Amino acid sequence: MHKVVYHIQGLDCPNCARGLNDYINTIDGIKTSEINFINETLTIVYNQKPFDLKKLNELVLKGSDDPVVITLNEKNNTKAEFKIFDKDVIGLLIRVFVATILLIIARFVFTAFVQNQYDVFWGLMLGTYIIAYLIVAYDYIWKFLKAFRHPKTMINEVVLMVVASIGAFAIQEFPEAVLVMILAQVGEVFEHVSLNKSKNIIVTTIDSRPKMANVYQNGQLINVEAENLNIGDTIVLKSGDVVPVDGIVTTGEGLLDTSSVTGEFEPVSIKNNSVVYSGTTLIDGTVDLKVSHRFEDSTTSKILEMVMESSQHKSKAENFISKFAKIYTPIVFVLALVIGGVVPLIISLINGNFDSGIWHKFIYIALTFLVISCPCAIVISVPLAYFVGTALASKGGVIIKGTNYLDRLNDLSLVVSDKTGTLTTGKFNIEIRDLNNIDEKTFKQLIFMLESHSNHPIAKEIASQFNVDIKLKNLKNFHDLPGFGVIGEYNKKVLLFGNINLMEKENIKVPIFKNDDHCLYLAINNTYVGTICVDDTIKESAKPFISFLNNKNIQTLMLTGGNQKSAQTVANKLGISRFESNLLPEDKIKYLKQELDSKNPSSAIAYLGDGINDAPSIILADIGIAMGGLGSDASKQNADIVLINDDLFKIAETIDIAKATRRRAIFNIVVALLIKLSVMILAMFSLINMWVAVLTDTGLAVVLIISSILLIKHRVKLKQ
Repeated sequence: MHKVVYHIQGLDCPNCARGLNDYINTIDGIKTSEINFINETLTIVYNQKPFDLKKLNELVLKGSDDPVVITLNEKNNTKAEFKIFDKDVIGLLIRVFVATILLIIARFVFTAFVQNQYDVFWGLMLGTYIIAYLIVAYDYIWKFLKAFRHPKTMINEVVLMVVASIGAFAIQEFPEAVLVMILAQVGEVFEHVSLNKSKNIIVTTIDSRPKMANVYQNGQLINVEAENLNIGDTIVLKSGDVVPVDGIVTTGEGLLDTSSVTGEFEPVSIKNNSVVYSGTTLIDGTVDLKVSHRFEDSTTSKILEMVMESSQHKSKAENFISKFAKIYTPIVFVLALVIGGVVPLIISLINGNFDSGIWHKFIYIALTFLVISCPCAIVISVPLAYFVGTALASKGGVIIKGTNYLDRLNDLSLVVSDKTGTLTTGKFNIEIRDLNNIDEKTFKQLIFMLESHSNHPIAKEIASQFNVDIKLKNLKNFHDLPGFGVIGEYNKKVLLFGNINLMEKENIKVPIFKNDDHCLYLAINNTYVGTICVDDTIKESAKPFISFLNNKNIQTLMLTGGNQKSAQTVANKLGISRFESNLLPEDKIKYLKQELDSKNPSSAIAYLGDGINDAPSIILADIGIAMGGLGSDASKQNADIVLINDDLFKIAETIDIAKATRRRAIFNIVVALLIKLSVMILAMFSLINMWVAVLTDTGLAVVLIISSILLIKHRVKLKQ
């Protein structure tokens, strides 16, 4: 199977996108497809070889009423702004203006001179209405005719509007027929402007990088476009500058504001060899920065790319809306046919005559039903709310790889967590104990050589503290022993370094230290030579995070490879509900599977980890959360949510954002349905005109889009 993400242009409405997506899923050779109307992307999973662009465009055009164009999606295309007024919108505005002028002329000039229904001025009036209608509606009419090629998906807002406007012409409501289409097109403009404005707001919220940078070239300082910077270039940053690309400090010192990337507002001191991420701001000092990643590969670009792609994974609310739109629109269309055809027919049969007034009244009601029934307001605003929610979380240093994962945070019943490097800092106080027939320097050298080859957080910390001068290449046959320790060969001697379980497994006798420390033992050729005991410290953010979960009645379970005493100590200090200790990676998976199998299907279980050993559990959980700063590449790659700065309380803040997002989505759905239902009831009693219904529908779509955009202003108010 092959997955390809394309850029798709030309779609007029989300309901049209849904219908086209249903059609694409029926094409031979395509396993699944997903159109993201907001981000204008088409994601296709092919059964075998991907189609070439020409073939794909030809196939898709057969199923589309819109003039869609599919191109390859540019990776990390984050520097371009979304145009608010492109040539299509400007052209549409001109058509609306001309049609409006002609409508005014027909309604207030020619109508004033009409004496009889078929006199000259009546003909001029009708002709002007028709010209105005064709100018503003010719694209709708063309799509309406093409819709008959796809009977399964033909009932969309284009069909609704065209049927309503032609019906208005048929009952000689000429001004309303034209006004319906004018307002429909005005609605298209407002939706286009609102959506692109929202995307620009999100992009600028996440990406504040400058377009230009000062770089040394041939000994001179010149100003170049940031996107043209190459790896190895040296740029100069002064106080107040925003970092355009990731890099390493080569000269100078300063204070860095990392809040735009990590959500952490405390300035960070940087100096020679410090790693600096794009999007951060130098608030004091001057530094030279050697470029380590190009503009499109830097941290901010990756964050923005993940946020933009998050909408590919739909939330429950979005899936509900997709199913709702499939059922709702045809039902309203059938209901309109019943009101406009069956009801007046029954009344006429009962009365014994076909009163044209009765038919006019109920056809008009039916046409009003059609124009208010368009589901675009909901279909646009709900996905947009979740899209904004993921952007808001990223602003706080939390990357969510799908809106469905944001939504699932509302259903959390249990958080399963690793201990070392997750709930604790991974920064250890190390004490050497009980050396036997080995000097301290050699002891440190051997341990450093072994631990330098391991990715475990404890191993990395030990290696950093035992950093000694030794040739690492002399170590042979090194292997990680997950849950136990490491093994390697040095000068034809087998070195074992690990926990008490490893020593017992190899039948090596070691001393037992009765305290809460985590002790590791070194053996040479199966002979014990010494011990180090490490004392980990709990993260400052761990206690308020666990307290938050407890207050929300979300259970906690800690799974650790550490000993029972150290696990008990951490659990007691943090208030963790349950814990299991002395676990191998496969044991963690076993316990997690048990929890997943016994949970309520509507609830969700999250796994929180940082190491490479946690990757299988992160994949298995309903929501996999990885620590970004200390976390391994494997855990971050497989995680659904990544914490950039390892601040556990950011998860609590993200849960708050998830709840706010769901509330906004539900609000949009309820408001839209109530207003549409109200208009339908008013129409039933002939208390509302057709053009008012169109104006209400258009205004509702814009208001709900703005409602979703305003979610970006949400402020998390949780106390640590």
